[in-house]
Amino acid sequence: MSATDVATVTLEIDGRELTVPKGTPLVLAAATAGVEIPIFCYEPRLGPAIGACRMCLVEVEGMPKLQAACTLTAGDGMKVHTRSASAAEGQEAVLEFILLNHPLDCPVCDKGGECPLQDLTYRYGPGNTRFHLNKRTYEKPLAISPLIALDRERCILCYRCTRFSQDVAEDEQLVARERGATSVIATFEDQPYRGRFSGNVIELCPVGALTSTEYRFKARPWEITNVPSVCALCPTGCNTWASVREGGVQRMISRNHPGVDEGWLCDKGRFAHVHMSAGDRYLQGLVRGPRGLEPATAEQLAETIARRLRHHATLHGPESIAVVASGEQSNEEAHAWAELVRVAGGGALVGNGFPGGGDWDALAPYAATIAELDRADLIVVSGEREVGDAAGVLELRVRQAVRRGARLLLVGSGGGDLDHVAGGRIAAGEIEAALRAAEHPVLIATEPAAVAAAAAVAHAAGLGGGPGGVLAVPEGPNERGLHALGYREDAAAVLKRAEDGTLQMLVVLGDADPLSRFPEPERWEAALQRCESVVASSLFPTPTALWAHVILPATAALEKDGTITNLEGRTQRLRPVLPAPAGVHPELAVLAAAGRHLGLELEASPSRAFGRVAEAAPLFAGLTWELIGETAPLASRRPTAAKAPRAAAPAAAPSGDGLRAVGRRPLFAGAAVARTERLAFQRSDEIVLARADALRLGIAEGAPVTVRHAGGTTSGAARLSRTLAPGAVRFAWDGAPVDGECTVEGQA
Repeated sequence: MSATDVATVTLEIDGRELTVPKGTPLVLAAATAGVEIPIFCYEPRLGPAIGACRMCLVEVEGMPKLQAACTLTAGDGMKVHTRSASAAEGQEAVLEFILLNHPLDCPVCDKGGECPLQDLTYRYGPGNTRFHLNKRTYEKPLAISPLIALDRERCILCYRCTRFSQDVAEDEQLVARERGATSVIATFEDQPYRGRFSGNVIELCPVGALTSTEYRFKARPWEITNVPSVCALCPTGCNTWASVREGGVQRMISRNHPGVDEGWLCDKGRFAHVHMSAGDRYLQGLVRGPRGLEPATAEQLAETIARRLRHHATLHGPESIAVVASGEQSNEEAHAWAELVRVAGGGALVGNGFPGGGDWDALAPYAATIAELDRADLIVVSGEREVGDAAGVLELRVRQAVRRGARLLLVGSGGGDLDHVAGGRIAAGEIEAALRAAEHPVLIATEPAAVAAAAAVAHAAGLGGGPGGVLAVPEGPNERGLHALGYREDAAAVLKRAEDGTLQMLVVLGDADPLSRFPEPERWEAALQRCESVVASSLFPTPTALWAHVILPATAALEKDGTITNLEGRTQRLRPVLPAPAGVHPELAVLAAAGRHLGLELEASPSRAFGRVAEAAPLFAGLTWELIGETAPLASRRPTAAKAPRAAAPAAAPSGDGLRAVGRRPLFAGAAVARTERLAFQRSDEIVLARADALRLGIAEGAPVTVRHAGGTTSGAARLSRTLAPGAVRFAWDGAPVDGECTVEGQA
């Protein structure tokens, strides 16, 4: 159905005639006419309105009493009055009732100054109160989790928080307890509210009932500056506001980008900003000398890096140098490193440490956008890593699509959070047929090494010429940008060159730590000892940094000025929310100085550096610094496939009747989470076993379990699953993905 086929109705609101699609809530219809109807409980992202607060009462001619404008849809010929005498009386009465037990603690309430109740009371409420009774009080604050505090006496029972928990995140952990006037918000069985997206209820709350324990009593709206930026902790690229006061980031809140995040944030993106001030952060450059690592200025760092690049390229050739990036780097930083290596004589650029990953060119003709999930009739999620772990709020888009009628099929061992909303589990060989049978299918590939396989399946299913496509999730936040700028070498080939003595200089950027994140860390450690020069650019010490000859202290994402590219290929702006610490210099400035030692002119200005980035790769063609702005347009045309992608070899099936380890990196992992104390409770140590396997092994629910696998050992409490495939053992693993045989030791 085209846009012109949509049925419409014509109505009048406060004397203004307008035409809107049939079924539009009166609240939205009024907004299109520039008329405000006051609301508390209404929030379109939460699904159908429930009319809980009654703040939106309006008068509709021909109806005997006031109507809730959120639940009443626009009708043809309807005449609505939002501020008639009876409507104003109803709205004032609702506010008077809400304020009956509401505390007058605005001066100390964290919501003060940005509180809808405060604003609407001034505009629509009574000028004074007729009640002089003692207000109801509760124990306060209640810590419903280490992240969120609840002040029950402020709650107006709008049910935004419980609706988010039940209908959006679908974790069903927040509930309304008791009935009528005694109703209160609580967690299920008084357990901590634990979930990837719990912090969203803080923003949804229209009063100060739910507040952040991190931000509580830290600042007021008139004392802060909100700086727009983008979260760089996963590949989704959620848009954010950083609230800054007195040289520190006090909180992170969402900045709604409908095409990316719809105004949601995961708890990692919302709370992990505190890692920037961790005590073990590198605050100055270091160069290894006769007495070990010694402090170095920015100019000394630049000169040392340039000298070593020239030395190894001249004596040993281009195969002696490699740069391994993590995807935390901006496009401008990645391009500068690539140019330095090129002018020095060449070298390998690695943007993904996992075998078979990162073939984004092959995927481009079949690429889908995040927003296409809203129109999908079939979503197939392929991979052992869960969507929420791989790409945060992308999970919420999938759940929303299912609620709108899309069918969800899973490929993998199961036992994850989406199992209970999925329509079933299929084998990898059945993906093509499923995609062909749908009108608007979207395939989500969550594994770092699944890009080539996803492209081959999409080609076979004919997705290149019609609606739908593939959303493949990179490992690093800016892996798409790195690949476009030439970071395409195989990490395994670099490892082999290091082992045979060819590789002499290894540059490791960010969290791309071969000793903790890549397969075969023992081989990498031995190989590092053979390298004559190791350069590490990192926020914090890593196992690889212990071998480094040069340590370039990195800037955090909230200190960078530049661009990053998310999983759908959308390039967005990073803005410097804070200046870097005194001894930490912008990486572009250091690299520009290194370039001068090599006779290369690099731009130290991010805006001018992006001009060179845009010229360097087709992914950025047509983009300018100004055009990206705050909305970050996405290219609307997909390239035509030049040839069929080569299908990846299928994974080997587990042998015998043994157990198979499925260890994947969770969302709450990495350096930022490890240094955010309040997020510790979100890190799960559960070992998920199929119920049949647990019964066979004599392992009870919650029993201590140890899994021995190729990556090492993992211990935790057993969770028995009815949806996990027999033979699979699922657990969180912060290193390289773990597959293969394992043993499980536990107790009944």
